[in-house]
Amino acid sequence: MKDHEFAKGMGLGVLAGAALGAAMMPRKKHSVKKAAGKAMKTVGQVMENLSEDMGF
Repeated sequence: MKDHEFAKGMGLGVLAGAALGAAMMPRKKHSVKKAAGKAMKTVGQVMENLSEDMGF
């Protein structure tokens, strides 16, 4: 049972990493700060969702 939960968590982590990578790719050179801010917001939301799903 725990092996499946571990695999599920790893899958969510990979998806979250891919989403963050896509969010961090700046379209313009001057938008790096904006992209970093969006990424930090996304990380906070992902961590909140994961902690809710795990029951913490």
